[in-house]
Parts: sequence; structure tokens; C-alpha cells
Amino acid sequence: MALTLTTTNYPFRDRWNDCLVRRARLAGPLSYATGGIAIDNAGDFGWGETHTLLGTLWNGSALRDLWLDRPNQKVLVVVPNTGSEVGNGTDLSAFVGEILATGK
Repeated sequence: MALTLTTTNYPFRDRWNDCLVRRARLAGPLSYATGGIAIDNAGDFGWGETHTLLGTLWNGSALRDLWLDRPNQKVLVVVPNTGSEVGNGTDLSAFVGEILATGK
């Protein structure tokens, strides 16, 4: 499953020293898969590898942190107060947030 990004009101890319930068809104998946959401670097960001991904998702009452599994190029969704990855099959579709990603 690819990331669901909305780029409304954001420039497609900018530069941060020698890296490309992308800001976007991220919507959580309907069914989260343990191990993270695979990043389609070329399709999602227009680069070969993601180096940094920062962001938090919110559903109006609860937060979910995002963590980049850089070697596997996946985004893990973590429950902040426990530090545990969200469970397999969890519906995160009500969670949205903004991300900042860098890559080349």
C-alpha cells in the first residue's frame, strides 16, 4: 500500500542543502499492516530514497507518531504514550496530519 498524500497548497519540492524536501498531508490507511507502510519513493516523492520523515497524525482526540524505518523504506505508526507500533489491521483512516520528508 502506498502513502496517501495530498499536496494542496504545498510546493511539490524544495531544496534543503543537498536534499529535496516535500511537505504534504498524510491520511492513515483503512487497515494498517504491521511492519509499516511501504514508501513508493518515485511515485510518492519523486526521488530514489527517503532520508527523513517527520510528522504526527491526529483524529481529533488521539495522536499517532510516525517513524521512518529507513533501511526498509517504510513508515511505522506508533502510539506515543506506549511507544508501541499500532496493531495489525488497525483502522487509521480517521487520522490525518502533515509530514515533512527529505530525500534524494
